[in-house]
Amino acid sequence: MAGWTAATLGVNLGVFMIEFILRNTPRIIFVFSVVISHLVVLHIPPSQAQEGPPATPVKVAQISKMDIAPQVQLIGTAQPKLTSLVASDIEGLVEKFSVSEGDFVKKGAVLARLRDRLLQINLKGATANKADTEAQLRRARADLKRSSDLLASETIADKKYTDDLAEVQSLEARVRRLEAEIEHIQDSIAQKTIRAPFSGFVTKEYTQVGEWVEKGGPIVNMADLSSIEVLIDVPERYIPLLVLGGDTGVKVDALNPEKFTGKIAAIIAVGDSASRAFPVKVSVDNPNNRIKGGMLCRVSLAIGKSSSVLAVPKDAVVNMGQQHLVFVVREGVAQPLAVQLGDTSESMIEVKGQITAGMQVVTRGNERLRPGQPVKIIE
Repeated sequence: MAGWTAATLGVNLGVFMIEFILRNTPRIIFVFSVVISHLVVLHIPPSQAQEGPPATPVKVAQISKMDIAPQVQLIGTAQPKLTSLVASDIEGLVEKFSVSEGDFVKKGAVLARLRDRLLQINLKGATANKADTEAQLRRARADLKRSSDLLASETIADKKYTDDLAEVQSLEARVRRLEAEIEHIQDSIAQKTIRAPFSGFVTKEYTQVGEWVEKGGPIVNMADLSSIEVLIDVPERYIPLLVLGGDTGVKVDALNPEKFTGKIAAIIAVGDSASRAFPVKVSVDNPNNRIKGGMLCRVSLAIGKSSSVLAVPKDAVVNMGQQHLVFVVREGVAQPLAVQLGDTSESMIEVKGQITAGMQVVTRGNERLRPGQPVKIIE
């Protein structure tokens, strides 16, 4: 019985130890980790233990004074300044169609050609008739000269001279009619060839080889992209502040960050009575045809006189909800300063607050900065 009791006690003690370890595992791990961390700290060299966090690399710019005019940015759509629905001056069967949608063609290039075989036959006939009539006219003029000479010597009657003169006049009139007929046929033949009225892109096809085209029937749509118009709707309160020919800044979302300069080309006199906005056209040179019709554009319009203000690059401003900050670098440390934002000009923005010209502000790397964080200025 005593042996059995000892064995039972041994088993119970083992079970107790296992349950104790399982219940206190998190505490044991915590105590163990604390001991290990103290041992690691004890082995860190004193020079490394005293160093702070590494300096964050940043780019900076100086707060400067510059002239900025109040501006408003409006969204518009690019459209070709010149578009055309090219039509046929004459009816006929399409014998040749030389272009496809998207092609760039120069002014005068052949777009399509209609069959002109019958006109060519008529031209040959009219040309032959003219040549025959001109030969008759030469003979009639010779007869008239002889009659004139004989009439002067009174060897023929006046009637002969009068008849010869009438013949010459009749043939001259016939030659003129044939010349007009030939010119008309040649013009009709020329109309059978449809040419590009200007240099530009083919944006739509309306016919193909073998189709019949009526007089005035469409052949292609063309667009000249060398000059673009951006159509914007301007609220009525800004209309009195705009000047025809005034410069504007234009950004195209698809071509960001490239910037373009535009000019106010037209202010439409009748606006939308519901929105109280007036259409305004801004002309933009597009020599490389990079801006396409239909692209989204952002137009900056000056709506007041410029004044000298403190400005920073837009990248220097950090937005914290409703608050705006800039990080100023002083003795290698970044400190945040609250600022109020004003007017903008391209990449610069007016700032107001406890700032002065010449201060260095962080323009890159400021998103993760904390007050008092060491920084390293990079180029």
